Amino acid sequence: VRGIPQEGSRQAQGWRESGAVSKIRRSCFRYSPSQKAAILNVFLCFRRETHENVTIFFSDIVHFTDISRMLTAGKVCMMLDRLYVAFDALANKHKIFKVETIGDAWMGVTNLENDQDDTHVKQIAEFAIDAVQAASKIMIDEDDPKKGYVRIRVGFHSGSVVSNVIGSLNPRYGLFGDTVNTASRMESNSYSQKIQCSESAAELLKVQAPDMPVTRRGKIAVKGKGNMTTYW
Repeated sequence: VRGIPQEGSRQAQGWRESGAVSKIRRSCFRYSPSQKAAILNVFLCFRRETHENVTIFFSDIVHFTDISRMLTAGKVCMMLDRLYVAFDALANKHKIFKVETIGDAWMGVTNLENDQDDTHVKQIAEFAIDAVQAASKIMIDEDDPKKGYVRIRVGFHSGSVVSNVIGSLNPRYGLFGDTVNTASRMESNSYSQKIQCSESAAELLKVQAPDMPVTRRGKIAVKGKGNMTTYW
């Protein structure tokens, strides 16, 4: 990145003394040059932005706590890598933006750039179907087939979010707002091998993919949200 002084140089010292180095640039002095470039690119490319109509996907692994107790940490990492490599390939296929993974949870979104207005729910739904199928082919332990295959539960919701890069040490790009919380609740209240969505997502899906079967689950109690009508 042009104009970034090397740590220890006179130019860097001058920048510090003059106060010309921003919070972003100051945070980069502890990293190697390649890491500095990556971090600055994140900050320079992203700013806080509101996205009015996106669809957010969450999945997690059923009985992950039991699996983690049963396997070594190394084997858990290997299982997650096999699963996430499969999901990442599907994300490319369906044009899903991967936001992050936290433990056994995979989060993705569509329509951040308003270029999927007419298809964003359809793309997430099709990705979700493929993800459930892909997960069911991932062995929990390749050295012990008797342990079976991964099963996931999935949820998604449509609404508005704010995106931003947060923090200066290992800065993180994330999505924020009630839409994120609701999508997460759709996943946590889903069942093994099932895909649950909110009513707002279901209504959009009926328009974007009228041939895709959508079944009303009914009203369920959702933590922090009260009773919500959801769909499979």
